[in-house]
Amino acid sequence: MRKYRTAFWVGVSNSMEYRFDFFMGLLGTVFPIVMQVFIWLSMYSESGGEKLYGYTFPQMLLYVVVAGAVSKFTATGVEYAVNEDIHSGGIAKYLVKPVNYIGFRLCDALGNRFSAMVTMAALTAAAVGVLFFAVDFRVSFVSVLLFFPALILAAILNFFLFFCISMLAFWLTEIGNFFHAMSVVIMVMSGGVFPVSVFGSAYEAIAAYLPLAYTINEPIRILAGAVPAAEAVRVIAAQLIWILLLSALSRILWIRGLKKYVAVGG
Repeated sequence: MRKYRTAFWVGVSNSMEYRFDFFMGLLGTVFPIVMQVFIWLSMYSESGGEKLYGYTFPQMLLYVVVAGAVSKFTATGVEYAVNEDIHSGGIAKYLVKPVNYIGFRLCDALGNRFSAMVTMAALTAAAVGVLFFAVDFRVSFVSVLLFFPALILAAILNFFLFFCISMLAFWLTEIGNFFHAMSVVIMVMSGGVFPVSVFGSAYEAIAAYLPLAYTINEPIRILAGAVPAAEAVRVIAAQLIWILLLSALSRILWIRGLKKYVAVGG
């Protein structure tokens, strides 16, 4: 366990070292958020209804404000690290050491998310405070209590999702652009720009059986109070199930990839 704790704290150190990059990336989401606020304000004004796509106006504001930060937090970037290890030959050092590569990368990724987690807590508190004073929107303590475990599980789930995708690096060489494209598609389809319900009831029904929505959309729904506590617990249970399934798939793909790597003299 000591080596995995070390990997975690190295990740924490790296996250603090590169926190400026994280803040700049987060700042880059401000303009789209401002644009969305005005768009949703117009849409709610035109609709005349209390809810759109299952959200009240304050809930939607909270969603669009927090979604950018959540997508930044859950994006571990493990696919790029794995790709670099495979194609640079750096993966060889992990094969001769008594270390579980997947576990090592997971601890490193979670450590790298440490400063982002602190930022998320501050941003969430700020967003809730602004909405409270602006539109008298209150977030329940239970929602906040359930949100943060769901957020951490979302990051772990996203890690295994992209670790599975990163295994393509064993068979493909120029794959960086593919990773970027997949990141954008998955972020949008996970609810990183607007709620999954915007895509329509058909996709929302399908998304309930896919891991994507559980990385961004569902944790924010919990925070916004768009789901009751019992449903929030179900979401967390679904996250755990998907983590188990994808971790098993990661292991299978890792073993198959290593056979390919060793066979070609990697």
